[in-house]
Amino acid sequence: MRIKNLFRQMAVIFGSTLLTSSWNVAWSQDLPTSPAEPPTCSNIRDYLDCTSVGRQEDIVFVFDTTGSMGGEITEMQTAVIEFSETIATAGIDYSLGLTEYQTCDDNPYNVYNGGILTQDETVMRDWIQSLTASGGGSESVLDALAHAVSDHQWRPNSNRIIVLIGDEPPQCSAEGNTLDSVISLLRSEGIVTHVIGSNEDSMRRIASETGGSFFEIRSTDSFSSIINSIADLISCTYHTNSVFSYKGDVLGVETKLIGAEEKTIPHIEGEFELTVSVCRDGVDCAEFELTPTVTDSGETSYQQTADVAAFKDSVELTDLSVLIKGCGFSTSLNSKLHIGDCVAGVTHMPNVPLLKVFVDGNDAEAVWDNDPYANGYTFFYAPYSDPISAVTLGNITSMQLGLRTSIGGKLKSGIKLYTAVQAYNCSGDSDFSNLGVVDIP
Repeated sequence: MRIKNLFRQMAVIFGSTLLTSSWNVAWSQDLPTSPAEPPTCSNIRDYLDCTSVGRQEDIVFVFDTTGSMGGEITEMQTAVIEFSETIATAGIDYSLGLTEYQTCDDNPYNVYNGGILTQDETVMRDWIQSLTASGGGSESVLDALAHAVSDHQWRPNSNRIIVLIGDEPPQCSAEGNTLDSVISLLRSEGIVTHVIGSNEDSMRRIASETGGSFFEIRSTDSFSSIINSIADLISCTYHTNSVFSYKGDVLGVETKLIGAEEKTIPHIEGEFELTVSVCRDGVDCAEFELTPTVTDSGETSYQQTADVAAFKDSVELTDLSVLIKGCGFSTSLNSKLHIGDCVAGVTHMPNVPLLKVFVDGNDAEAVWDNDPYANGYTFFYAPYSDPISAVTLGNITSMQLGLRTSIGGKLKSGIKLYTAVQAYNCSGDSDFSNLGVVDIP
């Protein structure tokens, strides 16, 4: 029996009467518990994920190499090693990249290594050591950022981060980029941008409007300590569990911030801010705020609905981005959604989901990519057997998860499961995803 056909055969066996049950039958998800102290920005690390098992981070430095930046280049040659070691210690799968820039007339941008990122900090240090501070004039911050986004080979499932380092604000563009268009580009690609720069409104906007942090260059803090602070921000963080839905011209959004031990992070009044942008082709954007609520299980969930009739289209996709900021820790996520009526045979069928499974002790999580045309997902799990036998085929459980793109929790020791997921809409069902194996020692 071919593994990739397993769940197709399951569907044939059970037809339209696939078993349904509570997730707790096999995957007994415990209710979250909170640390003893209520959350504040001073103890936020107690709630954050600082182990980061399975997390990918792609980090690109965009570096001003005009004549006044010689000191920062020298400090960065040493700081990049410590920066990398801090992130590696957290168990993060990271890659590094570099783009340098000078002036619009001289050297608008130079993307190192053809945009191919490296996982070797010594290679990154060699790139930094090759930088030379020279010249000056109107600095091409905007073109450098635009090409850092478009020319680097970001991994599909990574968190994307840019660290912009420069002592002058954006002053020109040889390619017609504007501050607003570059910020929109960063937002649409889900790239959090930390800025070490001059205390100018434009530099602060690049950071704040992409979910990044701003550090004033040549302030009372040394350059190396600022780099270490950014490494700490990357090492301890949270991930998001977001659901987008569309019905009757109304967009629904629900987002949870997941931190340590897969528990939701409680809302801190006046500190956490979640903003959703809805855009078509990077323009005609609408923004609205998510409102914190507490679910019946005691979890904090940020929710909102919005009339998006203006974005309705039977074919085109709409860009969605959620910007999350709180206590200096920020993230950004982006997605696409088909906003419009689902017309059988006209609306695209959803693509086959790509499933990934992460196991850490008794904690397991299944995650799959979001398809913009999906009206929902069906998750399947069954006991593991090798070779596949009636033990697997006779005990298949399916769960309708709506538009959720992950499920997880604590499993009992000794459990071993096959998992798969399928997307559906009015035009039909996608094929089944690849099989994931959950193996709890």
